[in-house]
Amino acid sequence: MGGDIKWAINPRSVLDLTFNTDFAQADVDRAVNNLERFNIFFPERRQFFLENSGIWAGSGNRSVVPFFSRRIGLQGDFNAEPARIDAGARYTMRNEKRAIAGLYIHQAETENSPAASFGVARYLHNYGSENNVGVMLTHRLDEASSELGLAQRNNTTLTVDGFMRPKDELTISYMVSGSRDNSNDTLGVAGNFFAGYSTNRWYLGWLTNFVSQDYNPDMGFVFQKNVIWHNPGGYFIWRPKNLPWIRRFDPGLFVNYYQDANNPGNFQQGSLYLFPIYIFFANNSFLEYAIYPTWQNINFDFAPLGIRIAQDNYYYTRQAVRFRTDQSAKLSVSGTIEWGGFYNGQRTSVEAGLRFVPIPHVALTADYEFNDLRNLGEQTENLRTHLTTLGARFALNPRLQLSAFYQYNTFDEQGRWNIRGSWEYQPLSFIYLVFNDTRIDGLENPLEEQQFISKITFLKQF
Repeated sequence: MGGDIKWAINPRSVLDLTFNTDFAQADVDRAVNNLERFNIFFPERRQFFLENSGIWAGSGNRSVVPFFSRRIGLQGDFNAEPARIDAGARYTMRNEKRAIAGLYIHQAETENSPAASFGVARYLHNYGSENNVGVMLTHRLDEASSELGLAQRNNTTLTVDGFMRPKDELTISYMVSGSRDNSNDTLGVAGNFFAGYSTNRWYLGWLTNFVSQDYNPDMGFVFQKNVIWHNPGGYFIWRPKNLPWIRRFDPGLFVNYYQDANNPGNFQQGSLYLFPIYIFFANNSFLEYAIYPTWQNINFDFAPLGIRIAQDNYYYTRQAVRFRTDQSAKLSVSGTIEWGGFYNGQRTSVEAGLRFVPIPHVALTADYEFNDLRNLGEQTENLRTHLTTLGARFALNPRLQLSAFYQYNTFDEQGRWNIRGSWEYQPLSFIYLVFNDTRIDGLENPLEEQQFISKITFLKQF
């Protein structure tokens, strides 16, 4: 048994309480074959944490996120098994001048992880016409556990961030975050700076993200440690009046440059993103052709999809063509093909997507990803991966819906089913039926797991 209480204290303030929280009806993650050196960001999908999530510092950034709610409810950093949430509380208040928010969650002990408390506090102040400045504090306490042989451990971050628009064409945002791991008294810092200048004719922008080696937000996410990433660039905006079938033509160039944070003279990776063809058509379709000259300095153990890359310097060029049709049409397609070098070998990648909505009550999707790696790595290996995703949503009416999702990845021979039915038997009260099936045959010890979950929610409003 679990429950939630939502109290609208006044039109601008809301208090949420939850206990023994269950997320059985949440959407499932999609598998990803990661061929890059960076961590993958998986977005939050649980409704409790999605509500008012835009208020937290870094919520619009997928590179440095001091508070990332997906760190809550897991048994460990490298263990994706869920841990039960005992109880939690959230308060949010917004008005024209400021926003105040606080969140507290207590997570139960499991066989693999100690009980933990998560707390975050946020204050955001608006000034001028379109400017704000904010501060955020997070604190995570992992309790001592005699059964697991673990001592108490806690971690704290303090973040200052802001947004400025001195004029309509200029946008500036910034964030600085510091972390302290109290168990070993290490301090770290991270943050970002962005400036963008946009007119009807062109756009120029500069983005810098930095993460020190010791920045460790136990309630956050970083794309990589010990890195400074610069991303300047821009594009020209042309709206040809004599070509009515073209709405916009935006050729441009962006630079990606990565260097060590603790030794800025040490180069990590660099690339150019040159897109001479970037066209939005009048019928809402899109076409792009891009070129990626890339320089790599591999000075660490790196094995994408298990293929070990020798520590060395590499240069290669890749090309890509992307397109999509009108995504609002009943039938829409999208696709990407990339080809060219990849470290000391070759890589060809294809992505294709199909969406079919014959009537408002039915939506069918199909996505496919193919990677062909040739003569790659220390052993000049060849590898082909196929990742297929199928989805369907059916709605007899707005209150009775069924969704199904299937994915198969040839890399680890993993197949997954997720089928969810929901019935809103009275306003905002639901019955959920969920079936999960996971089979992984590509492991040394193959895995097979099935779940059937039924969930009933009842909402009473006063």
